[in-house]
Amino acid sequence: MKNKKIIILSVILLALVLRTPLTGVGAIMASIRESLAINNTTAGFITTLPLIAFAIVSPFVTVFSRKYGLEKVLLFSTILISSALLLRFYISIPMIFLSTFLIGVGIAVGNVLMPAFVKKYYSNKMGLMTGLYTVLMTLGAAVSSAIAYPIVRSNIGSKDFSLGLALNNAVIIAILASILLCILSMTIKNEKIEAVNEKSKNITNIFSNPKLYSMILTFGMQSALFYSSVAWFGEIMIDKGFTNTEAGLLVSVSQFAQFPVTFAMPILAEKIKNKVLIPVFIFICYFTSSLGFMFVDKNLSLILVSIVLFALAGGGSFSYVMYLFSAKTNNIEEASLVSGISQSGGYLLAAVYPPVLGYIKDASSWTYALIVFLITSILLLFTMLHLSSKGNILK
Repeated sequence: MKNKKIIILSVILLALVLRTPLTGVGAIMASIRESLAINNTTAGFITTLPLIAFAIVSPFVTVFSRKYGLEKVLLFSTILISSALLLRFYISIPMIFLSTFLIGVGIAVGNVLMPAFVKKYYSNKMGLMTGLYTVLMTLGAAVSSAIAYPIVRSNIGSKDFSLGLALNNAVIIAILASILLCILSMTIKNEKIEAVNEKSKNITNIFSNPKLYSMILTFGMQSALFYSSVAWFGEIMIDKGFTNTEAGLLVSVSQFAQFPVTFAMPILAEKIKNKVLIPVFIFICYFTSSLGFMFVDKNLSLILVSIVLFALAGGGSFSYVMYLFSAKTNNIEEASLVSGISQSGGYLLAAVYPPVLGYIKDASSWTYALIVFLITSILLLFTMLHLSSKGNILK
């Protein structure tokens, strides 16, 4: 393939920018609150805004990809992310909220189209490529979490500039991704997503498929658990007696620990026949880790065990769902359509969690907030079991 190197580099850089602009927020939430003089409930909306953007934008992404092609729409997303990251250097409540929302719009486009992008260029290696880009998304998130607090502490230039640098450390990657996608858009024939006539009836009747609702709920609950952890794990660790630096390192561990299972899960899902084992594994890890967060205080060893279990569940559930977008659909159009609808409804559900958990903490304690994690893990088990049963989402 003439553009093979450009395509694989585009996948890598896109993956690195689809979580990184958001995940560093949790590690420096205390610094953000202090700089903006806001409470936990308001701070939770910084994490929620991108999720609202995901919910609003996701259903329309397929329409634009049909009209302009995958590559050009992905190019738009990286340009928007780059611009919004530059805007977010201006530390003020209106600019933080506006730029974070715009970042969410750009990331929403990438999230929806990545499964279709993989299905288009790597249809015979979907498990491997899904594992690759999801683990790279996790890598970007982990590095962002690990370096955010040290950057804030460095006071480079000024207090506000160092905070901006911590928030927007992905800006160079986003700009490089824009350049690569620009080259790809100019050099490759953009095949617009074509509807397959035989499948058009299924697509027009998509909401009659029960598995679609399981997909929406599954995507929403695993996203809710992930973004809630991004927003509040640092604060929870501090509440348990760890220092800011220790909390930041623990948050980064929660990201790095996802690597093996994030990469392996789509490959494993492609090979094993009894996929019911996957939801059971994810549930056990989520449930056990949530209990650990509730009852373990300043005990580094036990907290690390809980964090690793949560990471295994989070990485596994995310990459498994992303794999299902491709594996449970019949063609590129269906993959992007199901991805868009599921992410829209799912992120709308997920958007409720961070501010609600922040409110629960303001009103009582993190223990009551973590009960929400336990309940969510139980519900997630049932939706994933249904989704893992035989049959595509669109039959």
